[in-house]
Amino acid sequence: MFEAYKYYWQNAFKYRAVSSRADFWWPVLVNFIILVILYFLLAIAGYTTVSAIMHGYNSGGFVVVFLLFIIAAFAVANILPAIAICVRRLRDTGLTGWTVLVYWLLSILFSSNNSSILNSLLAILEIIMLVLLCLPSGYINKHGWWSPNYTNDVKIPSLQGKD
Repeated sequence: MFEAYKYYWQNAFKYRAVSSRADFWWPVLVNFIILVILYFLLAIAGYTTVSAIMHGYNSGGFVVVFLLFIIAAFAVANILPAIAICVRRLRDTGLTGWTVLVYWLLSILFSSNNSSILNSLLAILEIIMLVLLCLPSGYINKHGWWSPNYTNDVKIPSLQGKD
């Protein structure tokens, strides 16, 4: 787990490699645990600050601001490594790294309006992306988008340029 998390930070700018499922999901889990701990500390600090203010004391606000700063810094620091590992994970399944850009552009498009239809499409898009991130290595190259059991299926060229 810690080896995968170290790999996550060391390869923050490498987009032309691939990452296995473990290399992708362990850093996601570690980042989730870190954020849960930070938000739990923020909730405790916020509760004690509000309680102190209600009892007439003016203290504790610094801890809340400090924790908000730590959370924001952690989130900003994770942007580039998260993009890189997502691109590497999709490349490992057989897709191109540009799939991430298409996903984000569609996410912005679908979430820009309060339409229930667009929100439903956004939910479907997120499920599709989750499934793509969970695929085994080389799955799309081995199976393609169509059933590999029929000889009349249209063969797609390799998305990595290997025909």
